[in-house]
Amino acid sequence: MDTPKHDSWLVRKIFEARKWLVAGIQELKTYVTQGKYNISKVYTSIQPQFPKVLWKALFITQGILPRHQFALWMAIHQRLATVDRLTKWGILVPKSCVLCTTDEEETHDHLFFECPYSKFIWQNLLSLFVTDRQIGRWQEEVEWLSTKIRSRNIQWKILGSAFAAAVYHIWTERNLRRFQNTRKENRDRVREIVLNCTLWEKDTVNGGQY
Repeated sequence: MDTPKHDSWLVRKIFEARKWLVAGIQELKTYVTQGKYNISKVYTSIQPQFPKVLWKALFITQGILPRHQFALWMAIHQRLATVDRLTKWGILVPKSCVLCTTDEEETHDHLFFECPYSKFIWQNLLSLFVTDRQIGRWQEEVEWLSTKIRSRNIQWKILGSAFAAAVYHIWTERNLRRFQNTRKENRDRVREIVLNCTLWEKDTVNGGQY
């Protein structure tokens, strides 16, 4: 029968609940496999579905050191405390980039890899490990490398580890120069990264993990 229009609120709600019961029964049938209720399907269905991100393959690349991975995570989400972000928080610091010592403001995109200091590091790593590529903006590099890492070529995975190391070393160098007035040349940073990646490659070939 139709929902009574003049009955009490409670009675009308009971009648209206029929549609939820019917829909619920139909949904329960979708979780039945060969006559048995499949709990794993239910669990999967109630989990929040987040959009997939392209950079996942880059972030979980085998061999990335935890501290490098954390720096990469912060950089991907653009949460590093660069000067432009500090200014938005009301913290006044010298705006010029301490890596290239020019009047360019230190922004995330400038630091990775518009700055000549950081661009030199990434360009050398590209040439050493995989390819001679024209470096683009930060987002372009992340998307390009995330796509390449999906292949089974070990060289791309080594480059992914080198990329995370480069982000870490660039950010470390920035902090050392800004807060401790000490510095390393970009060539020295490249040597450190290459040494780490060489050890990673040897260990991977031997079947272990760096």
